[in-house]
Amino acid sequence: MRYAFIIGLTFLSIATRAQSDTVYLKEVKVYGLPLSRYTPGGKIQRISGKDQSTTLTDLLGSESPLYFKTYGNGQLATVAFRGTSASHTAVLWNGINVNSPTLGQTDFSLWPSFLLEEVSLQYGAGGALYGTDAVGGSVLLNQSLPQFKKDKKILFRQEAGSFGHWLSGIQTLYGNERIESRTKFFYRSLENDFTYTSPKVGIKKTQHDAAIESYGVDQQLHWKISQRQVLSAEGMYTYNFREIQQPATNNDPREVIKDRNTRFSLSYTNDFRKGGSLFATTGFIQNDQIYNRNSTTHSDQLSTLVQYDQDIGKRSSLRIGSNWTKYFAKSNGFDGRLTEDRQDVFLSFRHRIKNWWLSSLNLREALYAQQFAPFAPSWGNEFTTLDKQGWKILLKTQLARAYRVPTLNDRFWIPGGNLELKPETGINAEVGAEVRLRKKKHEINVELDHHRLWVDQWIIWLPNANGLWTPSNLSTVHVRGIEASLKETYTNDHFILKTAASYAYTRSINQRGLNESDIATVGKQLPYVPIHSVNAYAKVEKERWTLEIQTNYTGLRYTTLDNEDYQALKAYMLMGASMGKRFVSSHNEVALRLTANNIFNTYYENIENLAMPGRNFTTTLTIKF
Repeated sequence: MRYAFIIGLTFLSIATRAQSDTVYLKEVKVYGLPLSRYTPGGKIQRISGKDQSTTLTDLLGSESPLYFKTYGNGQLATVAFRGTSASHTAVLWNGINVNSPTLGQTDFSLWPSFLLEEVSLQYGAGGALYGTDAVGGSVLLNQSLPQFKKDKKILFRQEAGSFGHWLSGIQTLYGNERIESRTKFFYRSLENDFTYTSPKVGIKKTQHDAAIESYGVDQQLHWKISQRQVLSAEGMYTYNFREIQQPATNNDPREVIKDRNTRFSLSYTNDFRKGGSLFATTGFIQNDQIYNRNSTTHSDQLSTLVQYDQDIGKRSSLRIGSNWTKYFAKSNGFDGRLTEDRQDVFLSFRHRIKNWWLSSLNLREALYAQQFAPFAPSWGNEFTTLDKQGWKILLKTQLARAYRVPTLNDRFWIPGGNLELKPETGINAEVGAEVRLRKKKHEINVELDHHRLWVDQWIIWLPNANGLWTPSNLSTVHVRGIEASLKETYTNDHFILKTAASYAYTRSINQRGLNESDIATVGKQLPYVPIHSVNAYAKVEKERWTLEIQTNYTGLRYTTLDNEDYQALKAYMLMGASMGKRFVSSHNEVALRLTANNIFNTYYENIENLAMPGRNFTTTLTIKF
């Protein structure tokens, strides 16, 4: 039953004779790691609004249907990707999984968008391509392609806004035919002293003791060894200090948290003459967290990835590779320093069966803690049913298996860790259609996807008979959903109009009770997963002026597994707008932008009792030399 509808649509699409003027699909690449080569049938979204966001949370939240559990403005932010938990999203930086080995997730508020370049989302199970954690989806952070041309650039940005928001950043680029260097610095502070009226408190309050201070640097160096060989190094360091925002019902805040994150990668690419290419990267990741000045968690990660791609004739390509990761972790909850090795081997094969039919098979096997993780295959298909006179219609199908290895906390935390935990497994099936129209003045792109995910052995922490919290493979979850999106660009001699809208319907249903007598949680929506979410924006560019309006709607979210209505968070809609002007001379460019967020001063919460800011403004000055 799980595979019937996708297999049926696959063969239905095969039976449909395609009309095509084009033999080969155009492939989009991110430097070193082609995103789309082995993902026909999957959904990939490239994110573009880095200039109008502060952190990765803001960036992804404004341009995608992802829901973030944000514990306050600028506070801890974890993601629910297609109705899954925070541990079911893989986050890869230059091909390296950077999820915390202790928690198995990423705090997206710790990634400043000012230091990032290429940001993409891959929806659905990606275990065959990216390994553990890629159950609901994957977030891919990569370097942009070096140009290797004679160039010098300097960009300076200054932001000032409500509630003590202050951001200063500078980016420099120097390049010639052999070398390209990119340097970025930023500093940010936020007082977070906004006022709000919580329905549970009933009086107007001012948020105190939730200040944030962060800074960081990113350095890249790209060396063109020859026409076919490139060596790239990147180092990133970020520091973040937060006073932890307390619930609206609490008047005794004193908790703080410090995060220091160091990331380094060294990558080598060699494009051989006969259709082959080699990509290798090695990385070092260090995460250091201090909670309340006395509880520490420290982890080090060494990773190596090697993959080789080979074209086989004009219609096929093959990828083989492996990666190795070694973790070191120390925490107040561990008995000394922990170490763990993980090894993966993977193979991908892509073949254009017909001019209109592209198919890909991906396989991965992983070993962790001297045991095998679940085997992870995926099979994707893309059918071009029409490609002529500016129209292109694609049908897509994908069937995949994903897995999640239990975290170090799950297995080794004292007290409560469970060494007998099994990896979580997920089966993902999805079908979709995409329509593209390219005319002289119009570009339109419409996508519609239906996805299903069955997750078994879902790990849950619960108190045992002695009252001790411990994890177990207890839950089974079925996720089903629909995603729809529309993008349009209209261009004439006087202005450019860009509009976009997306809608996501997500039902993430618990299938098993927490114990033998529990029936209250069976068939219920998982906590903090909105059933409905909508994003939309419109942007007009005329000469050097820009006007943009953006809105998003987040539906009701339950906060408990038994879906008690009185504990649910109400739906909310936010609206923002920005206006900007560029001043251009022969040698530099100055841009000024004014942004208004939450225009209607809506009170809302993403975590129960944690207020989010009301109406606020930001002024941004950008100077390019």
